[in-house]
Amino acid sequence: MSAPTAATRDAVYRRDARRCAACGVMVLTFQHRRAVGMGGSKNVPSPVDGLSLCGTCNAGCEGAMQAQALRYGWKVRRWVTHPERVPVFYPLEMSWFRLEGTARVRISHSVAMEMGCSVYGAEWLYWHEAIA
Repeated sequence: MSAPTAATRDAVYRRDARRCAACGVMVLTFQHRRAVGMGGSKNVPSPVDGLSLCGTCNAGCEGAMQAQALRYGWKVRRWVTHPERVPVFYPLEMSWFRLEGTARVRISHSVAMEMGCSVYGAEWLYWHEAIA
């Protein structure tokens, strides 16, 4: 994936209320939910491929926070072809959301579990067994 268009970047920031989805800071970067790899690719990311994160949280998703980023849907495994099927947890709102283009739809914990399990199976359950 290459860099998002200016319109996609702005739509993601608006969808996420111009705050870091993880910590609430208002200085943002575009987090690619799917790994772009060294040099990226020719695919331009859509809004469901992105999330608003501050620089610190964005770097953490690639490092120390990677397990949390997968558990909360801030990152998705490289092989996931439909990132919109992976729910996203917004800790400041203590809620799960389904991303639908430039919109996010609040969903229940049980719906988030169903969505996550449909993509990741037992791995999703393992990630969430301590979170109820």
